[in-house]
Amino acid sequence: MPHRQTLNRTIPYWPTDQWEDLRIVPGAFIFAGATDPVLNNWQPGGAGATFKVYVFANADEVFFTCQVPHSWREGTELRPHIHWTPRNRGVAEAGKTVAWKLDYSIASPDGVFLASSTVDLTDACSGVDDMHEFSVSGSIPGTGLIVSAILMGRLYRDAGDTWVGAIAAQLPALLEFDIHYLANSLGSLRELSKV
Repeated sequence: MPHRQTLNRTIPYWPTDQWEDLRIVPGAFIFAGATDPVLNNWQPGGAGATFKVYVFANADEVFFTCQVPHSWREGTELRPHIHWTPRNRGVAEAGKTVAWKLDYSIASPDGVFLASSTVDLTDACSGVDDMHEFSVSGSIPGTGLIVSAILMGRLYRDAGDTWVGAIAAQLPALLEFDIHYLANSLGSLRELSKV
């Protein structure tokens, strides 16, 4: 395994960058109060256990805060994505879109949070009931950022998508929100810097 010599110490680096997930599970969301998604029942395949999942109507929103991990390769893009399911509406909503959106602001330690930007994660339903759908279509630039950067996020379903179902039992369900990032080490050599 290659090593980088720094300050008479050696920090292990992987031979090539590897993708990793920064996970924000629905239980970690902060809810706004006025336009919250609701918990609803989902029974995959129509039998067996019933699970509780957050379903999003138009304009429903959640908030979160996360820290960019020390294993992240500084300067590389962050790729947010949504794991979701149509539940038993896959066939009925075939080809229909869900306008998942992310508003974010990010800053390194001792940095300044700038006005928010938006990543469009709109996805089309595959037409299969109970499908694990996956939407990744945008990125957050990493230029100038360092480890321990804080990302503030507002995740929501925007108006203007083509999803037809409007009652809770017909709404798309968010399973998890993640950010793919390139990792090039196990962590950082120093507490607030890679090397």
